[in-house]
Amino acid sequence: MSLALMAVCGAFAYTEKALPQAAGPAEKRADYNSFLMIQNILCFASGYVNALAIIDMGMTVSHQSGNTSHTGRLILNGGAKFFHLMLSFGAGSFVAGYSKCDQEAVYQGRYSPNLLAAAFAVVFGCMVHYCKAEAGVANDAASECLLLWAFAQGIQNGITRRCSSLPICTTHFTGYLTDFGVGLGLWARAQADGAEPSTLLKVLLFGAGIFFFGLGGVAAMETHPIWGAQAALIPAAIMAAVAGGLIPVIKTPAKTAA
Repeated sequence: MSLALMAVCGAFAYTEKALPQAAGPAEKRADYNSFLMIQNILCFASGYVNALAIIDMGMTVSHQSGNTSHTGRLILNGGAKFFHLMLSFGAGSFVAGYSKCDQEAVYQGRYSPNLLAAAFAVVFGCMVHYCKAEAGVANDAASECLLLWAFAQGIQNGITRRCSSLPICTTHFTGYLTDFGVGLGLWARAQADGAEPSTLLKVLLFGAGIFFFGLGGVAAMETHPIWGAQAALIPAAIMAAVAGGLIPVIKTPAKTAA
């Protein structure tokens, strides 16, 4: 069932008509403020879904480093469930690549079928979770709901990683934490040497993404006792709003990539 629903989402994402647009470095974008806002919104949504997966089913769906380690250490003793999440996330990223997703759509307020497909995958995961619970079947660490949520996260991160300004991450933050530390370190060294420091706008981008992902975890903790895994419908609605261009953004003149 989960594979069929993934196929439906993938087919929907394939309807996307990309409009390539080179926007320049992230810190020099004319729409930097709304660019930062959209990143933060998507980080919040991803953190929300991932935390619900942890709270409700004890698994992570947005970042795969831990799942890779667990696959290795449990390769002959239950590691398959972790590997399945990795495959699902990778399948979502494949969809974003195969459909040639519009790399600037979400930042320019344009309709994004790929992100809407990701939102649908989260909703489908909620449906699977609900139906299993109603049938008295446990939603454990191998629930099909997790596969759909991981698939959704793969699509979302596949979209944002293709950003023309910077490979934006909205689902995992080891790289962001590294870049935040390095950027801050370079700025501090320039200050100590009396040299002109680089702008901190890119550092802010990394730090804000980490913060809003964590904030999504707070939201999950507050809403799970009330709605359980169905609280994921909230981040799904947020993703759909961004996908539909319903969030006001600063729109810049279109430029074709060289």
